[in-house]
Amino acid sequence: MSSNTTRRASVTVGAAALVVAGLFGATAAQAKPGVATIGTGSHNKTGIKCVQRAFNAYAGTKLAVDGVYGTNTKTAVQNFQRFWRLPVDGVVGPRTGGTIEFMVAQNNGGKDVWRGNGCWAAVPTLN
Repeated sequence: MSSNTTRRASVTVGAAALVVAGLFGATAAQAKPGVATIGTGSHNKTGIKCVQRAFNAYAGTKLAVDGVYGTNTKTAVQNFQRFWRLPVDGVVGPRTGGTIEFMVAQNNGGKDVWRGNGCWAAVPTLN
């Protein structure tokens, strides 16, 4: 790997770490009001589908996009939380939702497809 490629990778990883660190520092009071967490027993089919689509597209999972928060979706959320060093509870709350939103934006060259496709209003995030 050339030094320029290594430097670019380091800058990208460093920038991602800063953004994610900013997510960790936010409080629940800063969470988007009115959007409940997503987990086992959740009836937020739109939010669940957004999470399932995001994981399929950007985390390599093969979840059924059915709006059901079943065992496979919960396991995918837990694996995502482990990877991003979030509390591993299998629930998409503001910190996990915000990190999913970040992942989607980074993998779309910063394009705001999360907000454009309605996921922002259906998945709890920090802002």
